[in-house]
Amino acid sequence: MAPMRRFLTLAVVVVLLLGGLGAWLMWRTLHRVEQAATLTKEEEQIDLGSVVTRVRSLARLETASMHVANVSTVKQGYNLLPDKFAGDEITFYAVGDVVAGIDLSTIQQKDVWREPDGTLVMRLPQPQVLISRLDNRESHVINRKTGFFRSADQGLEGRARQYAEQQIRNEAARKNITGMAQEGAEAKLAPLLHTLGFAKVRFERNAAAPPPPKG
Repeated sequence: MAPMRRFLTLAVVVVLLLGGLGAWLMWRTLHRVEQAATLTKEEEQIDLGSVVTRVRSLARLETASMHVANVSTVKQGYNLLPDKFAGDEITFYAVGDVVAGIDLSTIQQKDVWREPDGTLVMRLPQPQVLISRLDNRESHVINRKTGFFRSADQGLEGRARQYAEQQIRNEAARKNITGMAQEGAEAKLAPLLHTLGFAKVRFERNAAAPPPPKG
């Protein structure tokens, strides 16, 4: 009986070794074939339909833009567990554009008047950030760490993108993009008003309009 048991044990070991060797050879073959570009990955993009839900008429004048890069990290974790076991972390490199300007549709009749010497005075609305967007071609995840005992949060990258876009907006605000937009609006509107026949043009910022001239 003892020789028979040793024989069966040896047979099982041999079968396992042969099975493992066969699996390794198959993986090795597929890996080489893929490297040789004989087997290539394919990606298909499918449009499941789009619907226009809102149409608005805009009168916004874009007068300043900034191209900003940002690197940020978003982390998840549990107070009593180490991150290497239960954490989830993503580091995101974001590149985006911030565009600022003024909304001409908010200008009212009281915001435009002429002074006795013929100068046209216009009070412009406060400049504001009109658009902020990430460049998806340049923005990407540069590092992802997920704990050994947890699965990756599928929504973490989306939240990292939102956080990065907000940081890009904040950086543009720190660099005074709205001040640049104010100056840009005046530089664009002045020549236009000159072509309309107003030789003298002045812009007011946060000034109250004077009463209309008498007579």
